[in-house]
Amino acid sequence: MSDDESILDRLDRAPADWGVRILAIEEAIRGGNLDGAKRLVRDSPSDAPTPDEIRIRVHALLTQGVAALESEPASEESSVKAPPEPPAEEEPTEEPVEFGRSPIPADNSPFDELDGGLGALVECEAFSERGELESTDEPPDNDYSDALRIDTSSGWERWEDYDGELELVGGALPMAQHRASSSADRISSLSLALVVHLVVIVLIGTVVITVAPPPPPQFVVSVPHERETEIEITRLARPTPEIAPAAASARPIDVLSSVSSSTFSVPESEDTDNLLMTDMVAGLQPIGNGMSFSTSSMKGSDISFFGLSGSGKRLVFVIDATPFMLVDEKGGMTAYNNVKEEIGIMLATLNRATQFNILLYDGKRLVAFRDELVSGQPSNLRMAIEWMDPLNRGYDSLGLGWNYPDGIEVMNREDLPIQAIDVAHYTKAIQKALEWHASSVFCISSGFRRMTRSPTPEMLEEMEEDPPDPGEPGEVDPDDQEEWDEAVAETREWLQKENDARRAKGVDLKVVTNFRQLIKEVTGVSPPRRTGGTPRDTRYDVPDASPDDIEEQIKQVVKQEYKVAGREEPSVHMVLFLGDEERLDDREDHFRDLTRQNRGKLKVLRGLSALENVTGRR
Repeated sequence: MSDDESILDRLDRAPADWGVRILAIEEAIRGGNLDGAKRLVRDSPSDAPTPDEIRIRVHALLTQGVAALESEPASEESSVKAPPEPPAEEEPTEEPVEFGRSPIPADNSPFDELDGGLGALVECEAFSERGELESTDEPPDNDYSDALRIDTSSGWERWEDYDGELELVGGALPMAQHRASSSADRISSLSLALVVHLVVIVLIGTVVITVAPPPPPQFVVSVPHERETEIEITRLARPTPEIAPAAASARPIDVLSSVSSSTFSVPESEDTDNLLMTDMVAGLQPIGNGMSFSTSSMKGSDISFFGLSGSGKRLVFVIDATPFMLVDEKGGMTAYNNVKEEIGIMLATLNRATQFNILLYDGKRLVAFRDELVSGQPSNLRMAIEWMDPLNRGYDSLGLGWNYPDGIEVMNREDLPIQAIDVAHYTKAIQKALEWHASSVFCISSGFRRMTRSPTPEMLEEMEEDPPDPGEPGEVDPDDQEEWDEAVAETREWLQKENDARRAKGVDLKVVTNFRQLIKEVTGVSPPRRTGGTPRDTRYDVPDASPDDIEEQIKQVVKQEYKVAGREEPSVHMVLFLGDEERLDDREDHFRDLTRQNRGKLKVLRGLSALENVTGRR
């Protein structure tokens, strides 16, 4: 009993060792425990292929019992050894296995004399008479009907549920019967399908769809003839006066076109070289061999802005609305009306696919025709011209005034040198146009204007902690104040007489932008000064925005709205409308740099005569 325990202990330590397991099976047979021997066979955990000598030995022990022990006594030094475990990284080679036959090594095997070895095992209930596995839903009559299983993935039989009921017999190996070929059946089915399809195609081809043709167009003209007359050829003549487009009319882009020469004969006409259909017929534009209604012919529009040529698909027009545009040195209100009329004509040349908007500025006030860019439809162009019409039309409401109550603001950006609450004049208008992603900006301005700046948030915090001293304003000499009041009244009287005389002559009234300067020109009196008092604290005074600040402002907006966003950079064009003797000194260099840095052009017009030369209007 101690030996049995020693063998079982060894088996527990090495359950995959067939050498130890064979010893345990022999001990179970020797003790008459056949069921225990079978269980030991089934409990083998090894997945490695079982060698032939082990399978023959196991079969002999389970079928012959003690007789097998007498014929081949077992010992611990038996030559039967367990197969080594295969390497984990190598996959077993798949070999073809004939049904009912075990694979036999290619080298010389000591079991070749068995005439087939375990490949000749027969009379297993898992096989049919044809050598094929039977599949049945009926339960087996014995406990070992599924004793032998063939693992086709490895090519070896497994001992799972093996009950020792196979017998070794001699003879030739059973051959697997081949299934009868079904090629004839498949060819017959294919032929039948082809015949059916051919018949269907023939039947469909015989169907005739009859559609009654439409009646031919008929054109019957009845002309009463009283007497025979000679037929005269009528020639088309272009009217001699040139047709000028109206300010409120739009240049249409929907046009007629043909892609090839037409067989239709055009009547002869006089002065055919000068007959331009696009000048006479609204909606026609030249394209291809004729005219076209295609709106995709041109999306962008070519612009002539007071002598500056440009183009773009998204256009913004910026107009200075300050009284500085209406002074006598620039031609007064007549000149400004010419400016508005010229812009109306330019709007009339826009294509319908072009988008546009108009901005008017007066100091920090900025108003827009629409909240965003709109298409160049005739209705939009007409409304835009009507929207501009009341601008500086009357002397009692110069500038934006009550005619344009709503204003818009620009975005507040911390990285800009000028805060949104301080930006004004053309700088604010151009910044807004760039925020709309305009492709081209056209601006007419009266020149450079002062732009003050507010304290920064950091300065405001310092002012709360350490408020500045406002100082004492001092006092004005009463005699100086009285002299000034008389000068103001005298200047007002003079201005009233001057405008009455102009009105009688039909001349534009005088527009005053700096009344104190006019008082000094008329009376020679300067404003009175205060004396005494104390100066105020100027620690938190912020200098005015310089031309460099304005150029950096526009540069940063272009960078964020165009370069970073991957858009094509815009062009900024400016027209300076100055007086005859007005000079900008170094400010003109600022405008030249501003336009050059933004792919634009600069033009300077001085006085009404220069404006008339550009627009052709008086």
